[in-house]
Amino acid sequence: MPSCLIIALIVAFALTPDAAPGETPLGEPVSAGTDAEQALHAPAERDEFSFVIFSDRTGGPDEGIAVLEQAVRMANRLGPAFVMTVGDLIQGYNTDEQWIAQAEEYKQVMTDLRMPWYPVAGNHDVYARPEKEGGHTDLYKQHFGPLYYSFDYHWAHFVCLFSDEELSYANPAEDQNVGPEQMAWLRDDLASTDATQVFVFLHHPRWNYQGCNWDDVHRLFTEDGRVRAVFAGHWHEYRDEGVRDGIHYYVLAITGGQATSLAPGASFDHINHVRVRRDAVDMAVLPVGSVLPGDVVLGSEAEEMHRLGQGDWLQVRGEVALDVDEQRSSTVTVLLHNPTARPMPYEVSFDVPKSWRFTHEPLQGTIQPGDTASLPIGVRTAAFDGAERSIGRIEATIIYQTAAGRTHPVSALADIPLALPNLDAFAGAAPDDNKVLQLDGDDAVRLDVSRDLLDVHAFTLECWVRGSEPTGRVAFLTKTEGSSFGMFWCNEGANQTTPTGYVNLAGHGYIWAQTSTPWQWDQWTHIALTYDGAALRIFVNGEVTAETEHAGSITRNHFPLYVGADPGPRGEPTSFFTGAIDEVRLSDVVRYEEPFRPARIHRRDAHTLMLLHFDAQAYGLHPDDSGRSNHGWPIGEPVLHAEAR
Repeated sequence: MPSCLIIALIVAFALTPDAAPGETPLGEPVSAGTDAEQALHAPAERDEFSFVIFSDRTGGPDEGIAVLEQAVRMANRLGPAFVMTVGDLIQGYNTDEQWIAQAEEYKQVMTDLRMPWYPVAGNHDVYARPEKEGGHTDLYKQHFGPLYYSFDYHWAHFVCLFSDEELSYANPAEDQNVGPEQMAWLRDDLASTDATQVFVFLHHPRWNYQGCNWDDVHRLFTEDGRVRAVFAGHWHEYRDEGVRDGIHYYVLAITGGQATSLAPGASFDHINHVRVRRDAVDMAVLPVGSVLPGDVVLGSEAEEMHRLGQGDWLQVRGEVALDVDEQRSSTVTVLLHNPTARPMPYEVSFDVPKSWRFTHEPLQGTIQPGDTASLPIGVRTAAFDGAERSIGRIEATIIYQTAAGRTHPVSALADIPLALPNLDAFAGAAPDDNKVLQLDGDDAVRLDVSRDLLDVHAFTLECWVRGSEPTGRVAFLTKTEGSSFGMFWCNEGANQTTPTGYVNLAGHGYIWAQTSTPWQWDQWTHIALTYDGAALRIFVNGEVTAETEHAGSITRNHFPLYVGADPGPRGEPTSFFTGAIDEVRLSDVVRYEEPFRPARIHRRDAHTLMLLHFDAQAYGLHPDDSGRSNHGWPIGEPVLHAEAR
């Protein structure tokens, strides 16, 4: 069964180094219940707080407001003391009425924060179209607050600057300066606080604008000596600008804004979480959506995803006909059932031979709870000559969304049922020219018998086999993958192997029987596995060598039956067998209950579901002698080797 790994990406940066591990202060010793050579201590108490930073919301698609909503939920989960911004809160460049509507939308989302938040004015927040004197600065002050300001929190001081005093980009050397009035305010503001750490926020990364007076601002900061970090936005790309004279400069990307050509590498939606201590400051960059609630996946939702992973919601009805003489047209129907209480988006794709031609309904959509999507697929196949040895498969993916908003794609595979040509003329046994299937550990034969097992409650699976000694466990006749049945060889010691038979019963999982009777693994041996609804038995050369009593109904799967391999999670062959196999027969009855003399050649009757003599190939297939056309498809390059058993 496929598994899903949810990864939350957290990128951490240190603004100032932490103490070395050996210097980390420790608290009191733990209250130990046992002796130990390693002493443990409670953590030392820390005087600390944290804040979060949101970046630009501007320029993104309408759904960018939903990104901002996610960021608000993330901040609430992190529980900082407050939230800072770096400007461009709204789209702006518009009329007063449009500006007010956008400001109210932004503020409405931010009201869901459980802590205070602090705006910074960006160009989109203050420029007006059509242009007017002062732009939207008055509206900004009315709806958001001062254009520049500061506040203290614990031992730290927070400064928000205004980087668009001239409302112009015409000449950065003149227009993108901190004006005399704001510079005087900044100098007085720093002189008025007793804080030991200072953090600065503005919209434009002024230090990157040639000719403007940021060097004067930076000089003021270095003379003060308490500024730890400066944060800006505007460029919509994340940049760690490094440390200059002890001050760490950052350009943040977006929180719902428009990504640039560097998406997703440097232009991505994120928030920053900053933890402040007296001796250190640590910052983590958190992509939006990476901080999840404690109820991100409920137990009932995990169980439902596991059930969906079994793939029972995907079925294919009908068959694609293949004919050795002419083209054929067929129709199959893909059925997608939604057994959950939530809508399920879906998408369907095909992996089929190149010569097939399709007509079909749209292969994506949404299935409402309890409904079934029915997709008719028209298929036209060329005359079958055996040159194309691939089997058509359908893969469907549904999107499961938890109540907390986490999405998980669940995929299922199904083979397209084939009506193979009648090859009875080639299928019979050839006692005078006997051949056997030779496998070298990379090859197998695939049989699609699932449709003939739908109403089967008892079975006999048997063959003649001769193989090399396995290492661990290998498969020689199996259809198992969390369900169905099969037989494996297991290494039990030097020069001995013992067959293990498995059957998966509904509600019980795997039931197995393993013989303890050794035999010469390099000699032909007849092995049969039977299940009658109450007991699983293994017969070796006609003698019962293992038996497990357990009643139940056989669980079904849509995976192939492999001769010489085992189906993997996607139906691919794994656990290959090395050796020779002959006279493979599957029956829908228990053929053996008492000791018997194995027949050298198996014969078909009304209970035979599949019978391969491996005496000839036809059109690249291994013909089935059951009369049901369950022919075997070669995997790799299996060889038919002449041998008089």
